Amino acid sequence: MEQRDPSRTAITTATLRAAHCLLDAEPKILDDRFARSFAGFGSDDELLKELNRVAVPDFRRMRTLFALRNRYAEDELTKAIEHGTSQYIILGAGLDSFAYRRSDLLGSLDVFEVDHPTSQAWKRTRVAELGIKPPQRLHYVPIDFERETLTAGLGRAGIDFSDRTFFSWLGVTQYLSSGTVLATLGQVAELARSRSEIVFQFIVPASTLAGEESSLVTALAARAAAVGEPWLSFFEPDEMEAHLREMGFGEVFHLDQQRATERYLLGRTDDLRLPAYFHMIKASVA
Repeated sequence: MEQRDPSRTAITTATLRAAHCLLDAEPKILDDRFARSFAGFGSDDELLKELNRVAVPDFRRMRTLFALRNRYAEDELTKAIEHGTSQYIILGAGLDSFAYRRSDLLGSLDVFEVDHPTSQAWKRTRVAELGIKPPQRLHYVPIDFERETLTAGLGRAGIDFSDRTFFSWLGVTQYLSSGTVLATLGQVAELARSRSEIVFQFIVPASTLAGEESSLVTALAARAAAVGEPWLSFFEPDEMEAHLREMGFGEVFHLDQQRATERYLLGRTDDLRLPAYFHMIKASVA
């Protein structure tokens, strides 16, 4: 990533969440009314022109994935709040709009957005340009995961880990080395008190998928590399679960393509589907 530029993938992610809101049927998987503006578009027409200009591989399934992963994280967070969670840490927040959309939850929740300093500064400038006032209980924590540990960065932010905490880490792990991914997850297990939780997404190796599904992972990785943000890590589900157990996580739940489809996509009128590489985990600190 160029030091003076925001993450291109963060902008693309917000653009596809906005595309879901504009193009897909009700009910929305994720009704992100801030996504279009955060991504830099002043109108639906501007957004449509950009979507027509840029050929997104497997466009329908990509926008489904980008909306659904946030929806799942927020659904699990809502459950955690009911059981006493009072802090939400969004790792690699990008252009996430949770704190702006969910005022219903911020009465009892502090939100910490963790991101690369450059991308975070760009987002804050964009929000100011839009004339949007950040919520009082939203806090920014700039961290470069490849140069600073999560422990050091969160310690600098003064977060109190005697409270139950919920973490999300969406669409980020593939851009980090496998060592950095595992070290960060290990730090979550060490920092957070018992029953704290994390929801995160990871990418399975293309070699574990068949035919077009394997080709899609290869194409997406090539696309990311072309804009200077290559995919660096891939994990098989059983491998990831074994790592989590070793780190001290207790309950581990896999949300794969089939489970996510059954939970969120059955009965829809727009035939939204997920790619086979879709995989998320929710893990709780033992």
